[in-house]
Amino acid sequence: MGMELVGRVREVLGDVILQITSPRENRLYVKVKAEAVLDAARKLKEELGFDMPISAGGTDYPKKNVIELFWIVWHSEMNKVLILKCDVDRENPVVDSLVGVWPGVQKFERETWELLGVNFKGHPRLKPLLLPEDWTEGYPLRKDFDLKPYRSKWGEKY
Repeated sequence: MGMELVGRVREVLGDVILQITSPRENRLYVKVKAEAVLDAARKLKEELGFDMPISAGGTDYPKKNVIELFWIVWHSEMNKVLILKCDVDRENPVVDSLVGVWPGVQKFERETWELLGVNFKGHPRLKPLLLPEDWTEGYPLRKDFDLKPYRSKWGEKY
């Protein structure tokens, strides 16, 4: 990706960075402290030009008692992709919403709220997107969620 951009990201984000890697050309992973994710996102957009959200979501790590969240954003002028990451506590998964920075992450954050149970503070519309409105069974993307009762045989109605 070029050490110039890695250096620039380090310079702009400073000591909120927990980890930064560039596993391949045009790809940069930046893990920050959860409490700094909103400020980091603003700086990535306003100071570094990462202007287009591509996706967002999370991965449940029950053994570590964390959910790792990610937001994938693109720098349209440089054609670079950055994955902004942070960990939240699995028992109380709360983080600032990045909808105010990148409005296009709204539905991705809703999906992550609904399927992993992450509360995005400041999100304008945390309501069910994929599951039934009255769903109370838990969070289907958590590793300890039992999917067996919801599976159907091929061709059978749900």
